[in-house]
Amino acid sequence: MSHAVGRVADVAGVTVRALHHYDEIGLLVPSERTHAGHRRYTDADLDRLQQILFYRELGFPLEEIAVLLDDPTRIPRSTCGASTGC
Repeated sequence: MSHAVGRVADVAGVTVRALHHYDEIGLLVPSERTHAGHRRYTDADLDRLQQILFYRELGFPLEEIAVLLDDPTRIPRSTCGASTGC
């Protein structure tokens, strides 16, 4: 089952423009598109969006969120300090 961009925006509490931006920068690329080119999000896409929103709530910039989601073994710069040895 897939979900339309407007529905996803409403449920997630973000704007359609934010979802379009996430797609444009490769952070959240919808798994499906209609014949007309409309974005359709799968449940796996929604899971990724939930992770994005979690990290945004913590104050991480989008660039670091992309790194975290694509390479979860990497420690983000925002959490690096003298005690972590980053």
